[in-house]
Amino acid sequence: MSFGSLRFRLLVSAAISILVALGLAAAGLGWLFERHVERWLDSELEVQLNQLVASLQMSASGRVAVEKPHADPRFSEPLSGLYWQVQIEPGEQVLRSRSLWDYELALPGVSVDDRLHHARLPGPGGSVLYALQRRVKLPESLGGGNAQAAVALDAKELRAAVWRFTGALFPFLLLVGALLIAASWVQVGVGLRPLDAMRSALGAIRSGDRRRLGSGFPDEVQPLAREIDTLLDARDTQVEKARMRAADLAHGLKTPLQVLAGEAEQLKQSGAEETAGSIESLTSLMQRHIDRHLTRARIAPPSEQATANIHAVAEQVIAVMRRTPLGARLDWANAVPADLHARIDPDDLAEALGNLIENAAQHASSKLTVSARPEGGLAALTVADDGPGIPRAQREEALKRGGRLDASGPGTGLGLAIVADIAEACGATLSFAEAGEGLSVTLHLPLAAQKLASKA
Repeated sequence: MSFGSLRFRLLVSAAISILVALGLAAAGLGWLFERHVERWLDSELEVQLNQLVASLQMSASGRVAVEKPHADPRFSEPLSGLYWQVQIEPGEQVLRSRSLWDYELALPGVSVDDRLHHARLPGPGGSVLYALQRRVKLPESLGGGNAQAAVALDAKELRAAVWRFTGALFPFLLLVGALLIAASWVQVGVGLRPLDAMRSALGAIRSGDRRRLGSGFPDEVQPLAREIDTLLDARDTQVEKARMRAADLAHGLKTPLQVLAGEAEQLKQSGAEETAGSIESLTSLMQRHIDRHLTRARIAPPSEQATANIHAVAEQVIAVMRRTPLGARLDWANAVPADLHARIDPDDLAEALGNLIENAAQHASSKLTVSARPEGGLAALTVADDGPGIPRAQREEALKRGGRLDASGPGTGLGLAIVADIAEACGATLSFAEAGEGLSVTLHLPLAAQKLASKA
């Protein structure tokens, strides 16, 4: 799966979105947990602050003092992280917990309104304290004036609680992320399945198993399928028009060629045999080219429904060849199984097999054999003769358009090229091999659908 893959891009986008969302969720949950812990601390510190204010008494020396110590032992442990401080006004008398040791909190000034005020204060040892303070008016029994009381907790304990929560939340978020990415994988697979189906359908159209994409696709994909079908319809129309124009052109040239052949015959009778021979050679060459292009124009596109009985087609072609002077001198053998079918138009098979047999008959000494056998999903159709054969180094030349290995004989060298054209159109291949003293040419054709079904 490369970077150019739509599946890869969707999965990467989904993974990045999920990770960003989980990161924001972790930050948001951490912030909410911190606010929750702060509210819980506020309630705890408020209780201790109220106890601190309530414990203010006038001592025997005539000074305000905290008579009842707090129950929490951390107030008595130096630098424990939990502190209190009371600042008496006027006089600037400062009372503080033993935990502050010799450190004095710099309390911000607040109004006398009995409201609770939050503050972040510097603490002993460079710490930062989370403080809750209140400024109250003292009764006359305590000398009047005001008192500013504060209870503070080292903020690192708050941060530690948040980090413990985040640490406990992290594995859960990883699990959720993994599940979401897996769900995205499934979602992308399901979402792209119509495109896979369309690709398979296009492959079936290319192989001839179906003609159009048709319907059955999701609403977002169906317009694309409809446009592709429209393009295929337009292509078929253009191909059909091109075939008709090629056929019209070929038929239009046949009459002048027949006239030239007649003129050549008259020249031969008048004694100009050399000129007549040149004209006949040229008209024969032109006729073969016309026949070849007519054949190519007639080649049917590959289709799953196209089926040809190889034995019947071979028997038909052999029967025609036996009646020709070229075939009357040979012994013929049709060794094709009667139930072997290929996925090819019967006329195309007859054209290809006719060219193979005609070419083999020109070089055969006494015998020509047509045989076939199934090979996996293919039918190997072989035409073998007992002639001189073709050297291995020259076999590719025989397949070229107009390639001839024997220039002395009749023909234009287009026979095997026509077979190659038909083979390419129907998904077949052509190969050569020795056949005793002669040569065998094998056409590997795709088996028909019913033949494959019977084998399964």
